[in-house]
Amino acid sequence: MRRFVVAAVGAVLLVGPAGVVTAEASAAIGQPAVTATWPVVKAGQSGERVRVVQLLLGQRGYRVSVDGKFGKSTTTAVQSFQRANRLTADGHVGANTWQKLVVTIRRGSKGDAVKALQHQLRFQYGYKSVAVDGAFGAATQTAVKSFQTKRGLHADGIVGVGTWRALEA
Repeated sequence: MRRFVVAAVGAVLLVGPAGVVTAEASAAIGQPAVTATWPVVKAGQSGERVRVVQLLLGQRGYRVSVDGKFGKSTTTAVQSFQRANRLTADGHVGANTWQKLVVTIRRGSKGDAVKALQHQLRFQYGYKSVAVDGAFGAATQTAVKSFQTKRGLHADGIVGVGTWRALEA
């Protein structure tokens, strides 16, 4: 994977393919370390966290049914993603897989990663003003800033690794 170094406001950002901001860049733009750990999500589990994994896989080009059930097709997709990212292909979504799976999103972003965020905000954290439509608009940004403030994160409305980890903790 190629990475490009970009200087931005006194920080160095590492930008990967297709302009995806990497974990290092997320930290450089003000996403502080969160003490929470990433959960392990694996076969047999179900619920919103599994739905988030499925949507993030979709964002990365791995099509699976978004049903909230971690079955065979989700396991296969996770293993393919892990192999492609030089991770241990055990089919479990743990810390290393989460960090490669999440993408940095912000107002104006669209797609499955935004739907994953919106699902978490609406159904796990009670932000009822957030529609699950895959478009990161004003209501989603307001909810993200509120969530970040409540969790002691830099409330910039940008969902990077630190915010994803806090959402999933």
